[in-house]
Amino acid sequence: MNRKYKKSQFNYESHTQSGHIIYNTLYNSLTRLSDEEYQIYLSLLEDEENALVINQLLLQGLWVDARVDELEQYNLYADYANKYISNKPHLTITPTMECNARCFYCYEEGVRCGRMHKEQCKDIIEFLKTLDCSDGIDLTWFGGEPLMNQEWMDCFSERLEEAGIEYSAFIITNGSKINDSTIEKMTNKWKIQDVQITLDGSFDEYASRKSYVDQDENIYYKILQTIGKLARNGISVQVRMNIDRNNRESILTAVTDIAELFNDNSQVKCYPAFLTGTSEPLSEKEKIQFIKSMIEVSRGKFNVNECLYRLPRTKACYYNQKSAFSIDVNGNVYICEHMLGHEQQAIGNIKSEVIFDEREQSGKRKECQRCVFLPKCQGGCVDSMKNGDVPCFTDRYIIKAYLDLL
Repeated sequence: MNRKYKKSQFNYESHTQSGHIIYNTLYNSLTRLSDEEYQIYLSLLEDEENALVINQLLLQGLWVDARVDELEQYNLYADYANKYISNKPHLTITPTMECNARCFYCYEEGVRCGRMHKEQCKDIIEFLKTLDCSDGIDLTWFGGEPLMNQEWMDCFSERLEEAGIEYSAFIITNGSKINDSTIEKMTNKWKIQDVQITLDGSFDEYASRKSYVDQDENIYYKILQTIGKLARNGISVQVRMNIDRNNRESILTAVTDIAELFNDNSQVKCYPAFLTGTSEPLSEKEKIQFIKSMIEVSRGKFNVNECLYRLPRTKACYYNQKSAFSIDVNGNVYICEHMLGHEQQAIGNIKSEVIFDEREQSGKRKECQRCVFLPKCQGGCVDSMKNGDVPCFTDRYIIKAYLDLL
C-alpha cells in the first residue's frame, strides 16, 4: 500500500520566471522546481517513475507523512526547550536614561531621565546571585545613551569580575560617544563583542532625525568612521536601519555607503527595522519591495543567511525568556526593555522582591499557529502587538524578498 503524504504546513512558495521556489521555515530547506517537478510536488502521489524527485521532497521535509502533526511536534519541541534546556540569565541594564539624541520615534519619550549610582552595582550583583549564573550571563548595555555613564559601566564590570560571574556583552548605542579610548574599554574591560548602531538615513536625513544636542554637521561621516574603527578592532557591528515612508531613498544611500566602505569587512552587517506607531505604516507588499531594493544595493552586507538558516525559534525574544530581565536607573526590574522607566509595569526592584512568574508565549496565539513563518517568529514582538502594531519580525519580509529575487 502506498504511503499517504501531505505538503509541510511550513512550506512557503515563491513563483518566479526562473521556476517554483519552495522554502521550508522549519527545516530551512530551499529548492527550486521546474514546472514538471512542481506538478509532482502538487500531486502528493508515490510514483516509481518520479522516485528521485519524491525522495528529495521527503528528504527536505517538503512532503511529510500525512499522519504527522508537524505543529504539535514543533510546539512540543519549543515547550521542552523553554522548560528544560538551561538558558543563561540575560540582563539589559541602563547605566543612564539620558541621551544626547532626540529621535522623534523614541518609545522612551516622557520617561524620567536619571543615572545609575555606584551603590547599585552591589544591588544588581546580589540580584544575580538569586539566578543560576554557573554558565555566566549575557549582558546588554542600553539607555538612553549608555556611553554617557561610562564610569558606572567600569564599576559594574569590575564588580562582575570580583563576584566571579563570567559574562559577554552587547551594546546598543548611537555611536556618537565612541572614540579610541572607548573602543579600548569595549574590548578589554567591558567584554563587548557586538555593537548595534542605528542609521536612519544618510547625511542630512540622519542628522535631522537624530537631532543631537551637540549637533555636528559631519556626524553621519563620523559615525561611518566609527563603524570602521570598531570593525577593525574585531567588534561586530550591526547597523540597524529604521525605515518609514519618508526616508526610504536616504536609507538606500546609507546602505550603498556601507557596502562601498566595508565591502571587505565581514564584521559589518545591516538590517531593516520598520518604524511602528507611524500614521502611514508601510504595507507588507511595500516592505517586501523595499527590502528587495536594499538587498540589491547591499553587496552582501544584508545578512539574509541568518534569517534563512537559523535554528527554529522556541521563543520570540527576551520577553518570553524566564531568565531575562531589564533594569532601569531606579533599580526597577522589567521583562522587556520597552517597559523601562514605566514603574507600573515593573515586576519588582533589585532592592526588594522580584516576581518570577511564567512569561507569556506570544506564539501560542491562533493566528501565529496557522502562520507558515511561526518557526522564524514565534509570535513576534508582544509590545508591538499590544500597541496595535504589526508584531511580526522582519524575517518574514526578508525571506519573501530574497526568494522573489532568486
